[in-house]
Amino acid sequence: MTPIDYALCLIFGLILFLVFGGIALRLGGLLLFFGGILSMAHHAHLGALLPIGIGALSWLMGHWHYAVRHHEYKSPLARYLFCRWAPAWADPSSRWSVATTTDSDSEGGAR
Repeated sequence: MTPIDYALCLIFGLILFLVFGGIALRLGGLLLFFGGILSMAHHAHLGALLPIGIGALSWLMGHWHYAVRHHEYKSPLARYLFCRWAPAWADPSSRWSVATTTDSDSEGGAR
């Protein structure tokens, strides 16, 4: 493959991630999480903690990806976790807009 082919594949992959990344991360995370829980319940070994942790992180990153695109969270649990436990700079739904009026404009009337 030529460098142009690699660049086109990279661009196409980034576009696919932008469009389908949040859905894929949320669904894949849920499948990993519940698969790990079923494995833990069936075999009772600590090796199932890794898919549970990776699944939970993937699910959270899918919700973060959705919040970056839409400036709101898809589920109340994700909103609670990001707004209460994550640092303020990691919350993509806050401070994303710029005020178009000043405080004196909103008080009403011309001076």
